[in-house]
Amino acid sequence: MTTTFFKDIADAIKNKVNTAESVEVVYGYEKSTFAGFPAVVIVPTSNDSDYGSTESDKITYVFKVKAYYIIKDETEMEEADTAMYEVMDELSNIFRERDVLGDACDWVEPVPGEWDFEERGEAVYRTATLTLRCKKYVG
Repeated sequence: MTTTFFKDIADAIKNKVNTAESVEVVYGYEKSTFAGFPAVVIVPTSNDSDYGSTESDKITYVFKVKAYYIIKDETEMEEADTAMYEVMDELSNIFRERDVLGDACDWVEPVPGEWDFEERGEAVYRTATLTLRCKKYVG
């Protein structure tokens, strides 16, 4: 059977994000429309290897956990930022826990992400991204 580290880690991340009270809906793939807000999209971005010794061979899988909140007009800017603060604080705390992803990943490093605005179609979204560097030992 083929090892599916990317999928296993992505599924584990999605399951954890689904436990967040501040998140309305979670997707494990890019999405153009959302069923609720804040919405979170989880996507893999890269991986690298460190084969310095057989005892510490590891692969680092990097995932972006991106939260979206729709802004219908300028009066909702403060509401959007408040929602993003809650989501990012909660997710940062969840992913700081030891063994948070169980067997899927040996160690998770939540890395500060970016805050931005994004236009999709006719809508503008407030976005906040948490980067997760997931270490998997393969030795």
